[in-house]
Amino acid sequence: MFRCCETMYRPGKILGCARFDGEGIQVVSGMLASDGMRICHDRPGGAVAGAAETVAAAVLAAAVALAAAAALLPLAGCASPGPPLPPSLKLPEAVSGLVASRVGDEVRLRWTTPSRTTDRLLIVGPVVAEICRETPGAAGSASATPAAGAGQLGQVGQAPPTPQRGGLESGKTVVAPPCAPVLLRLQVTPGASGAADRLPASLTAGPRRLLAYRVQLRNAAGRTAGPSGAVYAVSGPSPGLVEDLRGRATKTGVVLEWRAEAAGLGASREMNGAEAVELDRTTAGTVAVEAAAAVGATAAVATAGATAAGPAPVHKGGLPGSAKEPAESRFRVGAAAASSAEAGPNGAAAHAEAGDAGGTIDRTAQMGHTYRYTAQRVRTVVLGGQTLEVRSSPSAEITVAVGDVFPPEAPTGLVAVPGFAGEAAAGQAASQAGVQAQRPTIDLSWEPGMEPRIAGYRVYRRDLDGNARDEWRRLGSELAPAPAYRDLTVVAGRRYAYRVTAVDEAGNESGHSDEAVETAPGE
Repeated sequence: MFRCCETMYRPGKILGCARFDGEGIQVVSGMLASDGMRICHDRPGGAVAGAAETVAAAVLAAAVALAAAAALLPLAGCASPGPPLPPSLKLPEAVSGLVASRVGDEVRLRWTTPSRTTDRLLIVGPVVAEICRETPGAAGSASATPAAGAGQLGQVGQAPPTPQRGGLESGKTVVAPPCAPVLLRLQVTPGASGAADRLPASLTAGPRRLLAYRVQLRNAAGRTAGPSGAVYAVSGPSPGLVEDLRGRATKTGVVLEWRAEAAGLGASREMNGAEAVELDRTTAGTVAVEAAAAVGATAAVATAGATAAGPAPVHKGGLPGSAKEPAESRFRVGAAAASSAEAGPNGAAAHAEAGDAGGTIDRTAQMGHTYRYTAQRVRTVVLGGQTLEVRSSPSAEITVAVGDVFPPEAPTGLVAVPGFAGEAAAGQAASQAGVQAQRPTIDLSWEPGMEPRIAGYRVYRRDLDGNARDEWRRLGSELAPAPAYRDLTVVAGRRYAYRVTAVDEAGNESGHSDEAVETAPGE
């Protein structure tokens, strides 16, 4: 017989599971105790009913425990995320788009500062950019020669090393070693950034050498993910400044002139001479039509000296569908222009000239606009496998207003043909009109003007058989819209002389055409 002990165990304590096997109740490990659970012991005597009661309580407690364990099973998979990762070092990503350009005695650097760390988190706190300058091949230089495929013409070099987080086993961040020595330090923010390296006298004279530049970013804790790829500039003397830049508006474009470079001054031309002159143009605004006369008076001032032809003309004039003029344009003149990838304004090819011609014509300038110009001398240098450019400092800026004050070309090819205009008199039937209703006429025609801004033509006549044979009188008060005109006011048998002019949209009138003389036919 069995009897149950009266001991009550605290809920949640790991005990055993009561089991009835026909002979007694045994304790099996692995059970979670509950309030209604009692543990019974095998002992002679006692009532079977008591044992059954104890077994029922034990079975109920086991069911409750199993249900609780089943509820915890879905959470078991989320409790094992794998080996933990180390905390982020918050290293800024390497800069992108690094470009170096030599201008005068400076090397100007431009790049884009990232907004995220190597862990793709937003950068928080100040970021300091460090610029390093090396001389490849020099004693003590970290790099002996430029890397293959590195930047040319001051463009970005090899792709900067991107720090990568190691695998789960390593838990480390692999970064490139910092560059040294550090030349400049400045605080930067995400986005477009830049700096200028003012070269010492030792690098602005003497033989040309490569200069390698790298940029690295440090976070608030002074840590860096390593430097960017290298870009290159060149040391040595820069070309001479473009002096006495001046411009004037003409009908064919803006004539730009400057003091031509004299070969053989100072060091050899191989060292100092420029192969091209590069002009930068900015559209400053438009010229009011009312001010055209004043602008024309200014533009009429001539500048001595011959000018060379510039970029090929691109006809403009506000025609429907014409391309919008860019706010900034750049074009070159000189020996290097033919092989240069640079193009003139609006894509026009730059014109190659032998040496420094001291001037050019900007044929893409549009009437009614105001432009600002600066000029630089540019020399191309091939050194250490790199094709680089050395520029002079920009010239003083000039402003040229292109007023619409230039008349179109005079019409050509004027011919006069006599004839009759059949017209019935008022109240007269057409069948009765006959010959007496015909009126003598002289028909005029000429070559159409090819300029896009011609509004029409004016026709002038003088009566060679009249009293005022030297007086020219305008026929009609309106412009002739087409290159043809019929004079219905002639008198039969009299001789007349004619000439025509072209008028543009601004009201500028061309010179007159050649004369055409004809006699009106008799009735």
